[in-house]
Amino acid sequence: MKIYTVHGRFQPLHLGHLNDYFLPVKKKCDLLVVGITNPDPHLTLDDSTNLARTNAYNNPLSYYERHSIIHDALIEYGLGTNEFRIVPFPINLPQLIASYVPKDTTHYLTIFDDWGNKKLKVLGENNLKTKVLFKKPISEKKISSTMVRDAIVSGRSWRHLVPNKCAESLENLDIRPRLITLRNHTN
Repeated sequence: MKIYTVHGRFQPLHLGHLNDYFLPVKKKCDLLVVGITNPDPHLTLDDSTNLARTNAYNNPLSYYERHSIIHDALIEYGLGTNEFRIVPFPINLPQLIASYVPKDTTHYLTIFDDWGNKKLKVLGENNLKTKVLFKKPISEKKISSTMVRDAIVSGRSWRHLVPNKCAESLENLDIRPRLITLRNHTN
């Protein structure tokens, strides 16, 4: 059985995550493991390659909320529950990652910046098998979670950037006031 792992914060999950990362990797394997980084904000560490990734405004959703959104979106996109697993992925404590994923998995990465390069290096240093799905300049990134969060806060259109189940979940969570509060406390 081929088992491949993808990972990220998914704050929130957007169509770029699905169409450019999850689904291309899933086509190559029998079981897709989706690792959610920063599962516990108390264990999230700053990194000089991307200080914004630990900012509260950039992490509005709990592990549970992200898990639920990803699960529902993968079902929405036609995957059966036997085709994927969702796990915590403590990228800040890479020595623990092997405790959360199958030992024979290959970790696929998409790299847009220094943070992506660092993750590739860190996973390799921890004897985890890696493959780069693609490496592109950040200017080629079509959708980002920052774009989604900022559109929600500003009242601009954003639902077209995320899977339908994600949009439903964010609306049910009434995410806009949470984001506004986090942005105001961060600035």
